Amino acid sequence: MLLDHKQVEYTEIPVDGDPEKRQEMTRLSGGHTVPQIFIDETPIGGCDDMFALERQGQLDELLNAS
Repeated sequence: MLLDHKQVEYTEIPVDGDPEKRQEMTRLSGGHTVPQIFIDETPIGGCDDMFALERQGQLDELLNAS
């Protein structure tokens, strides 16, 4: 919802039920939970991490840099 509110285009890649995609997500992000969020191929963590970046005023900087 936060990304929709900011009118950011994103791609959601479902990994549930696809062990190979989930393994790739874990390898790329280092995280095991979903969602794992990437901005310009840089992992920022999960939903709580994205909201923390928003509270700190850093999310827009990351999104505008991409």
